[in-house]
Formats: sequence, structure tokens, C-alpha cells
Amino acid sequence: MSFYDYDDFQDDWDDPDGGKGRNFSDMNTSDLLDAARQGSLSIDTIEEIAGWHLEKQNFDDALKFLEILTERTPYSAEAWERKGMVLNNLGRYDQALTAFEQAEGLNPADPDLLLNKGITLDNLGDVEGALRCFDTALAMEPDNDEALFNKGIALEHAGAYHEAIRIFEEVIDREAEHKDAWYELGYCHDFSDNLEESLRCYDRAIDLAPFNANAWYNRGIILNRMGAWRRAIDSYDYALAIDEEFASAWYNRGNSCVSLRWFPEAIDCFRRTIELEPGDMHAWHNLGNACEEAERYRDAIEAYTRAVTLAPHNADSLFGRGSTFEALRDYDSALRDYTAAARLAPETLAIWYAKADIEFELGRLDEAIASFSNVLRLEPRNATAWVDFAEINLEAGKYEECVLAAQRAVELGDRLPEAYFFLAQAHLFRSDDAGAREALDRLQHIAPDGKDSDGNPLPALRSDHGFPLIPGGTLR
Repeated sequence: MSFYDYDDFQDDWDDPDGGKGRNFSDMNTSDLLDAARQGSLSIDTIEEIAGWHLEKQNFDDALKFLEILTERTPYSAEAWERKGMVLNNLGRYDQALTAFEQAEGLNPADPDLLLNKGITLDNLGDVEGALRCFDTALAMEPDNDEALFNKGIALEHAGAYHEAIRIFEEVIDREAEHKDAWYELGYCHDFSDNLEESLRCYDRAIDLAPFNANAWYNRGIILNRMGAWRRAIDSYDYALAIDEEFASAWYNRGNSCVSLRWFPEAIDCFRRTIELEPGDMHAWHNLGNACEEAERYRDAIEAYTRAVTLAPHNADSLFGRGSTFEALRDYDSALRDYTAAARLAPETLAIWYAKADIEFELGRLDEAIASFSNVLRLEPRNATAWVDFAEINLEAGKYEECVLAAQRAVELGDRLPEAYFFLAQAHLFRSDDAGAREALDRLQHIAPDGKDSDGNPLPALRSDHGFPLIPGGTLR
């Protein structure tokens, strides 16, 4: 965060032009530094040179002259304050705080000094200390709008969004066209889930500063959250027109395109993101998703692989690559990825489901049973999962387990034809004709057309020797 107004520190320095208008760009900074260190330059000239570099935001050079200045004028609160401002802008917050404390010891009643110290404390994460500085500055100078605004920023950083909203509204009451306050107000309403109000604030911020790419971007985020994906894309487009290298705008534009199922356009957006930030694992992962949806499976595998390379413990990309291998019927590769993903994310239902399905497809029934046990551990009241568990046990020849699973499915979801079908089949293999007939009677009652819950015909029942009995799930 930049500091309060540097212009407050321009004095009538001792030079031929009264300290105004001299340009140091053509002068050798090293020579000037040597002259300053040797005492050949006056205090006023050193101040002037430091001020010139401050205005040009040459913070490293400004600091060199300010260090000389604080050595030569250790009792100048202004010199210490300016040094603190430069250090803050260089991200050297601890050193900046030390400089501000030096200045405060010399001039404790300066509200602007307290404002700048508060900004540094906020940058250090000391929100309470920052708020004390801003409140003290406001007590000294109640109409100090910068102190009030930065108090709102500190509250925002602390997650106290409702309090920050109140502060920013007060800033706007004082200055209706305070574009930064409108922007921050939009941000706080976003995090308070006041989406319509957030959108209104961003619109106002854009009215006041139409070339603020961040405001257009955040507006897109809000519209995306509202499900207004086309309007979100329009906002991202404005942000990108202002800054075509705005990687996050490309990324979120891609996400909105995915929501609209515009997969080729989404792929282009994620590729543009990656051009700007090649190490962005999330962009690689989402590129994989978009390529998979577009059935560009080889491209998807390449993207997922890059995401896994960047983040080896990324279960989502392993799962995504596994599903792509599965689409290509490369079941062994799919199973390797699902197994690795399950180790990393053992509480993710979809991974265990996919792993069990592949193991079932490959005839690795004991492994499929173990995987499905994890599905049921995570969702013990999922009737459909119990039906699937019954089918796997039936294929594995574990008829007692099949009966128990099918009965549990019936308890949880009484109108699942498949549950009664597997129950009848297991009873047949157990030579329990009475149990099979009871299950079939119930099956005929809820599915007289002989179709499963998806509308597909149920297979024929088999005898204990594997021969079909009667299609449609009936007994002679």
C-alpha cells in the first residue's frame, strides 16, 4: 500500500531556484551520494534530492539519501518519517516501523505520522495497533479522511466486514466520489454475501474510474457468483482490454466459459493464463477439465500431468487424469491414478466410487468390494450405493453379503427395482426359492415393466449353474 501524500514534505530548500524544479535525472546518483557522505551537500539539498526520488518512486535511491539525512539530522521527525515511508514502500515493514517510532518520539502529536505508522502496522498484520493509530489520528483531526479510510482498510483486513462497511459509508458520506471507498465497499459486501449491493458499489467505482481493471475483474467475480456468466465474461473482457496480461481475468473468464459449456473458448482462456503464469497448477488442472469435456483426451492427460508435476499431492488432478484414461478405456492407467488419488484424499466419495467401478470392470472383485466399503463408510445411507455393493458381492459369489446389502438398500430406498433383482438372484444362488419368490413379487409390484430405476430392462435371472431362467425377472 502506498503512503500518504509525499507532497506534504516539500520545503523551500536551499538552492538557486528556491528548492523547486531541479531535475536530478541527468546527474550521477553515485557522485551525489559521495558528495552527501563527504558533507559537500547541504541538508536542504539532500532533502531536495531525496524528495525528487520519492516523487519519481525511485525508493531505493531515496532511501540512500534519507539514511544520510537521518545520520546528519537525527532529531528531525520529518526525516525519520520520510525514511519510514520509503521503507514501507519497499516492503521492509519492521524497519519502517522503527523509523516511524523514532519520528513519533520526536513529534508525537502529528496525525499524518500516526496515519503512516498505522498503515505499516496493518502491513505487519498488527490490526489492533493500526486501529489505535488511526483512532488517535482521528481524535486529533476528526476530518482526516485518509485516517478514516485506512481504518476501514484495517478492519477489512481483519475480516470485520460489517464494521468496515460502516466506515467506508462514512467516507462516502464525506466525499461522494471517493472511488477507492466505493471499490472497498464493493469488496466488503462481496465477503458479506451481499452480492447485489457489491455489484452496485463496483458499478459506482467503475463510473468514477472506468479504467480500473481490478474493479471490472471483481465485478466479473460477483456476476459469476450470481450465475450471470455471460455478463461476467463481459466484465472480464473490459478488464482484459485495460490489461491484456491480467492472468486472473483470463483464468476466471475460462471458468465462466466452462459454466456456459463453451469449452473451446475456455481452453483458449486457460492456455492464455498459462502463458502468463506457467506455474499455475489450477490453470493446468482446469485446462485438463475443459479438454476432457471437449473430448480432447490426449490434451487433457497432458494438462493433468503438468498439474500433477507442479503439485504431486493434488488428488483432484490425479482423479481427473484417471477419468480421462477411463474414457480412453485405458483402465490400468485409470486405476493407478484413482488409487493414488484415494491415498491422498481418502474422504472423497467420488474417487472411491470411480476406483470401485474400474476394479469391477477389470474383474478385481475383492478390491472393488474394499473400495465400495469406503463409499459406504462415507455415505452409509446411500441406497444406490448399497445396490451397487450388492451387485459386486453377487458377482464375487458372496451371496450372503449380497443379500445383506440388497436388504439395506430396500430399507433405505424401497422403490429400487435393482435391489429386489439382486436380492432375488442371490436367494436363487443360495437355493432359497421362497426368498427369491418374495423378492420377485415385490419387484413385479414396483416395476411391472421389468425395468430398472433408469428405465433399462433388467437382465434375466440366472440359475446356480449360470444359465438364464426367465427374462424380465420372473420365476416359473
